[in-house]
Amino acid sequence: MRNSQRFTFPKTVLFGITTLYVVLMLATYFLYYKEPTVICAQRMLTAQTIALLFQVVLNYINYHAKNKIVILGTLFVSAMIIFGAITAFFNLTIMCEFYGF
Repeated sequence: MRNSQRFTFPKTVLFGITTLYVVLMLATYFLYYKEPTVICAQRMLTAQTIALLFQVVLNYINYHAKNKIVILGTLFVSAMIIFGAITAFFNLTIMCEFYGF
């Protein structure tokens, strides 16, 4: 019973990051899925879906982990991926214009 109560904060943060992915995907759809950036938005949604699936795998690993280093490692990997997704979200129109999609 003690192992389920350990390291609850990093585990809660990972589940929060998972909900942040869903919010980010909805924001991408409603803000960028319009005519000048439709192709870029489709590619961004595909990348965000792959990242969300990877996040679900990280949540599974984290939920069953008992070592602190594994929990903190999954938290670090998850934070870096969500940072990249948020950065790409805010720079989508610039990148779309730059690459000419």
